[in-house]
Amino acid sequence: MPDPGGGFGCRPDCCLFKYRSACGRSTRLIRNATVNAKKCLNFANLLLAISLSSHVVAHEAHHDHVTPVTSMATAQAGVPAPVAARFDLKVNQTQTDWYLWREADSIETANAAVGQNDIWHRVRGNEYNYRRVFHNDQRVVDYTAGEIKTRHAEPDWSKLASVISPQLLQELKRGASKTLFGEKAVRYTGKVGGQSVDLWWLEKSQLPASLQMTRTGQRMTLALKELHSKAPAAWPRATEERIADYGLIDAADFGDMETDPFVARILRQDGHSHSH
Repeated sequence: MPDPGGGFGCRPDCCLFKYRSACGRSTRLIRNATVNAKKCLNFANLLLAISLSSHVVAHEAHHDHVTPVTSMATAQAGVPAPVAARFDLKVNQTQTDWYLWREADSIETANAAVGQNDIWHRVRGNEYNYRRVFHNDQRVVDYTAGEIKTRHAEPDWSKLASVISPQLLQELKRGASKTLFGEKAVRYTGKVGGQSVDLWWLEKSQLPASLQMTRTGQRMTLALKELHSKAPAAWPRATEERIADYGLIDAADFGDMETDPFVARILRQDGHSHSH
């Protein structure tokens, strides 16, 4: 699973945070660390922001914009319905918009602060393709299903689809409920891995309406701002038209491109050098 800088910072069996994680593990990107997946707070590509230090002023918007989701097609049992969501992410003094497009076999995220989109496609069964789009560099890195298996980087689809692992709810105390974004939201609170967690969870959409994580001297908040069955056209999706002129790199070729400044930077972000 990618970190927000786009690296394979979190696999289904581990979360690897630059900031000490909710899994209770270290702050460095260590490839083979194994942790209890039930206690992993999987933030998709939010981890870069979480790695920042100092304080963040918590903020909950009172003017949410929402397209009613009651008309969304009913998903298969246990599988969230297609949705497009925009979140406000705050860590310390840093704030950014963070986007999610969730479809049956495709999940795309965009981090406005770093100018990057991450796209997972489920090909079949437990086979996935992964694409990282770096808009500032006008580069695209593709990972084939074979490369994903070689890196042991197969994602947990439920975590990708819901921003955090739905299993986290089992570790928290269920509390009050209210209506947010036209559907039932339930509050969950507790501590996981030494971090205090305060979560409002949208039961139908299977997404956080708001999430606050605090540890001594550190705070991160994630607040849902918009929820749609179909995303507005202006949202920064990495369409084929938008990236048509970007340079394309096959991740399997990284080993032969270590002198390329862009590839060298990506390898450093991933926390390792490519091995054949």
